[in-house]
Amino acid sequence: MHRGIATVSLSGILEEKLEAIAAAGFDGVEIFDNDLVASPLPPQEVAHRCADLGLTIDLFQPLRDVEGVDPARFPAVLHRVRRKLEVATALGARTMLACSNALPDAVDDPDLSAEQLHAVGELAASFGVTVAYEALAWGQHVNRVGEAWAAVVRAGHPAITLAVDTFHMLARGDDGSALAGIPGDRIGFLQVADAPLLDMNVLEWSRHFRCFPGQGALDVAGVVAAAVAAGYRGPLSLEIFSDVVREADPFVTARDGMRSLVFLEDQLGARLAGSAREQVAVAPPVPRRTDIAFVELTAPTGSAYPELLSGLGFHVAGRHRSKPVVWWRNGGAHVVLNEAPAPCPAATAFGLIAPPAADVADRAAALLWPAVDKTRGDGEADLPGITSPSGLHVFVSAEPGESDDWRTDFVAADAGAPDDGWLGVDHIDVAVSADQLNEELSFFRTLFGLHPASSEEYIRPEGRLRIRALRAEKGDLRIALTVSDSGGGSQQHGITQLAFATSDVVDAVRRMRSRGVELLSPPDNYYADLDARFALDPGLLALLRQHDLLYDRHDRGELLHAYTVPVEGGFQVEILERRGGYDGYGSANTHVWLVSASTRRR
Repeated sequence: MHRGIATVSLSGILEEKLEAIAAAGFDGVEIFDNDLVASPLPPQEVAHRCADLGLTIDLFQPLRDVEGVDPARFPAVLHRVRRKLEVATALGARTMLACSNALPDAVDDPDLSAEQLHAVGELAASFGVTVAYEALAWGQHVNRVGEAWAAVVRAGHPAITLAVDTFHMLARGDDGSALAGIPGDRIGFLQVADAPLLDMNVLEWSRHFRCFPGQGALDVAGVVAAAVAAGYRGPLSLEIFSDVVREADPFVTARDGMRSLVFLEDQLGARLAGSAREQVAVAPPVPRRTDIAFVELTAPTGSAYPELLSGLGFHVAGRHRSKPVVWWRNGGAHVVLNEAPAPCPAATAFGLIAPPAADVADRAAALLWPAVDKTRGDGEADLPGITSPSGLHVFVSAEPGESDDWRTDFVAADAGAPDDGWLGVDHIDVAVSADQLNEELSFFRTLFGLHPASSEEYIRPEGRLRIRALRAEKGDLRIALTVSDSGGGSQQHGITQLAFATSDVVDAVRRMRSRGVELLSPPDNYYADLDARFALDPGLLALLRQHDLLYDRHDRGELLHAYTVPVEGGFQVEILERRGGYDGYGSANTHVWLVSASTRRR
């Protein structure tokens, strides 16, 4: 499809926006009126700039409040429309967007609105321009797509068409079925935007929280699929209003926007058939399943990580054939220590088993996710690496026993060494900045097909912590993205928690303590609260208190878990036992460990 983006979707001045849009590979652009008004370039020069950059000007927008107007004031409306049509003609734009009247004094008279839209259509046609009429979600009398379509039909002019905007439709509770019966050739323009689900004023929601497809929770693909299935063959164009993009680098934003359209078309491929499906480009598929293979720790000389891993019950399982990397193992849990020189110890990367690995690499390339620069020795496994927006490195391994299995790069050592038999990595917490949350969410969602849960937030001594968990549809990968809204000071980014699963957390904690691993100790008030909430058996409550274990119960399933004190590199280790099908993360205990961990850092 012809891919476009509105200039309002990027920060900066018009000239910078156009350069960023072209650099990201877009085909066309919507010129937002405010951007043009503030530009020193005349419309003809903007048109030349776009042509030189290989961009078509697909839309000039917006015309506001052109229908439902007091007849005495309508001549002034036509004057305004004429002047803007002159601008559109100078730009070379053949489509203009008109929004439904949102003024408090808008007249609720469908026949009057139809008459006025017809007059606007007559004027537009004299300039060779088509007007696409859009229902603003906060329009005074027309705020749903069905109402806008009825107004277009009543206007009865070929130059008045329907504009479909995914945000306005979905924010009002409509979906793709609302386009049923609307001919595709009467849809004059298709704008797309996603958004998180928020309970707030729709105007504020629209102006501040829109995001690119794949970053929010709306069924954008459902609306677009319905339009394309109806026969729409025009541009697929992004229109994003967001506090984040208003401050971000326009080149980064434009690349994110292009990536989101690639992802959207990929989604459409599963919803469309026949000639409609031929309109979209389909990327290589998401992995058949996604499991955690290993976590990588940067461990330069002097790092305490070997001592930590020994205390946790890991043993050395192998050494890399050509690199200073050591593989540690505890049952099904794998950690690799990269002992190459580095500025400081940290948890920097992890590996996934996501077959077929080559398809994941191709999908990452199609979605414009950057590859990790790496060296590969002769006969070593090909582990495609992709860099997330936060800088996290994710490596993709073939399945165990295949030629590109990550373990084939290691020479086995101490194969019979005892360990504690941990089950594996349960989940990983990754801290990102507030501005990067949508990007990081998009990375895991678009590349690996992870499904995001609802956002949760918690109060910590230094401020607020927001958490967005994602998990694989098939496989054991669980990622929790965290955003700290603490005031002042530096914010920690990267991996902040490694959670390992065990079948017996009491035994695991006892062994860890015997080896000198220090755990967080919840206050006695926490256990009094547990008793009040769950009426636990006194023996179980005493066991939890004795071993500093946290507890949660849901649908008869139980979670018992404990945390180490923060270790060098700024992360913590969680050890947990899930019982009876418990599937959560112990969110009820988050405040307790946040406060305990914060106290230990002081």
